[in-house]
Amino acid sequence: MNKAILNVTMKKVKAVARRKSALVFLLLCIMVILLSPWADAPSPSSTVIPLADDESLAIVEPVTSKEISRLAVEVALPEREYQLLTEQNDQFMLSHPDIIVELRRIDPEQAYSTFKRSSEMGESADIMLLSNDWVKEFASSGYLLPTDAAFVGKALAEQFDAIVAPLKWNGYTWGVPREMDPFVMVWNKGKLHEWLGEDVTLPLTIEQWFTLANMSSEHAEAMSWLSIDRKDPLALLAWLENATDERSDGLWEKEDEPWTGSLHEQALMLLQQHRATLNVTTSSSDTILALKQGTTIAGLLPYSEASAVVEEPRLGSDPNLELDHLTWRLPYVSPRANCFAISSSTDAEEAAYVWISEMTDDQSQLRQLDELNKLPVYRSLYDSDRKLSNLLPGRTGQTFPNQAPLHTGPDQVARLARLSNLWSRLAAGQVTVAEWREEWQTH
Repeated sequence: MNKAILNVTMKKVKAVARRKSALVFLLLCIMVILLSPWADAPSPSSTVIPLADDESLAIVEPVTSKEISRLAVEVALPEREYQLLTEQNDQFMLSHPDIIVELRRIDPEQAYSTFKRSSEMGESADIMLLSNDWVKEFASSGYLLPTDAAFVGKALAEQFDAIVAPLKWNGYTWGVPREMDPFVMVWNKGKLHEWLGEDVTLPLTIEQWFTLANMSSEHAEAMSWLSIDRKDPLALLAWLENATDERSDGLWEKEDEPWTGSLHEQALMLLQQHRATLNVTTSSSDTILALKQGTTIAGLLPYSEASAVVEEPRLGSDPNLELDHLTWRLPYVSPRANCFAISSSTDAEEAAYVWISEMTDDQSQLRQLDELNKLPVYRSLYDSDRKLSNLLPGRTGQTFPNQAPLHTGPDQVARLARLSNLWSRLAAGQVTVAEWREEWQTH
């Protein structure tokens, strides 16, 4: 009996065990089914991509763009000089893609009035090419910014006093010189020797000038004793310096009347008395033509034009022309220089400094010397060029261009305008020396 009960009990236990095993197996199958989609999931670790050998040290930098600066530049230049500046400006923009420069040419005859009017209206170009004689007036009127920052390296120390002094005012420098072009005398050498002898030396004395003028009046040939621009007051001052061997920039500073009992008075009398044989021109081209045709014995020209005329090939019948720059031995001669100035209304001051410094560097000046005969403003260039050294042999002493002018005030433009009016009227025979003297005293 007990054995039968035990067998029944064992069968029940085994049945329960089989049911539990089946249940466990079923649960395992369900877990496998649920977890199987994750078996093919990608690994969370990143894939390492090897770099090529030449890329192993490459550094990727963020792309940035420079801010574009825009400059307007106005210059009053003859066409040939303007074209050269245009070429220099194109080269500048190639090397400075972040600076765009609009170069504009204005009428040289209207330059002062144009710059003055646009400055008064606050509409001037960022950069203007001004005569050195205008700078202090513009600076003192608040139309300009100082340009000291445009003198790179030793550029300021390179400047001659005759050139840079007119640009200094109130402790600052208000323009960067570009070149100079002083007046110089050109002689018909053959006629000079014929009239005054083979042993004549230059420059002539005031007495020799009178002799020359007298011979011109008496000579059968139609030949003037001097060709000179009647519109340019600096031309008159240059001739006065040549004839008197005295600097003329102090005429306004003399306490005594400068036109009474002086060599300058004698020179004015010569112009008045021999006006009939004086060739008063309205442009350099007229003087050049008279020299080439042999109708004048002497002509006053800017150095750039005088040297070009003298160096031209000539035929045997052409006048033998000679340049006389010995008047430059005086302490002061007007350099007839111009400079780049920056308008106070500009929005691109830093770009203006960069442009000016490159347009006035030594290479730019040498190119202007080669192509235009314009004299450079750097002292060192005269030491490295034989032609320049011969032009200014005394450049380290007390002669031109080492001394500053005696007067460089803001009223210089007005003073020259009054002198221009007097000179043109004297050349036209509309005033006498006595009337000149009277008007001068009222200035």
